[in-house]
Amino acid sequence: MRPGTSYGDIVAGLFAAVGICSSLYERQQSGKGQFIDISMLDCQVAVLENALARYFATGEVPRPLGTRHPSATPFQAFPTKDGWLVVAIFGGNETQWPLFCSAIGHPEWIDDPHFQTSWSRTQHIHILEPAIAEAMRQKTTQEWLDELLPMGIPCGPVNTIDKVVADPHIQHRKMLVELPHPRIGSWKYPNTPIRLSRTPGGVRTSPPELGEHTEEILTGWLGLSPQEVRRLQQEGVV
Repeated sequence: MRPGTSYGDIVAGLFAAVGICSSLYERQQSGKGQFIDISMLDCQVAVLENALARYFATGEVPRPLGTRHPSATPFQAFPTKDGWLVVAIFGGNETQWPLFCSAIGHPEWIDDPHFQTSWSRTQHIHILEPAIAEAMRQKTTQEWLDELLPMGIPCGPVNTIDKVVADPHIQHRKMLVELPHPRIGSWKYPNTPIRLSRTPGGVRTSPPELGEHTEEILTGWLGLSPQEVRRLQQEGVV
């Protein structure tokens, strides 16, 4: 299943930010700077976590699993009458499984020795997955949320983008900001997810136009004179 975002680009950017912070901290100790080498491929290998652990532990080559978790069951998206719902019953909390069995109309699974642990359920996913999917199709996503959440069963809807931007929690967290744009009037952008208590940040301006800050950087940061900047512009350097 293809991820719905530019996974490699974003992960590399996050690791680059961590690398910069680490280098700045080290500079406080040594007084020296250093080059930071960030590879997009390296970053993607670094977050393979479960797949690498399983391969080195068992020799198993992971195969495509759709939306489900490789070792926890049920932990995946199931179709409902009008959409999809993710059910996330993880290992270590077996009190949720009997409640879920009763909710979907399969109380006989509660005492079945094949389904007593998350791992044993994963080993019998070929039995459970189609049966759970069939049960989940009998109600709408909201009906399942109203039933499962009060029982303490972790679950949530698979939202389309229009539902994401309208979500009350997203709006309360101010994760979308509307800013003026020089050419299109105004535009909505995702806000920063990093919230600092004393020095809160945020997205304050639209992305710059091509070359918008070139002169400011050349004169302010690099110390070039306005005449030198004009010469570079005339020569097509900037």
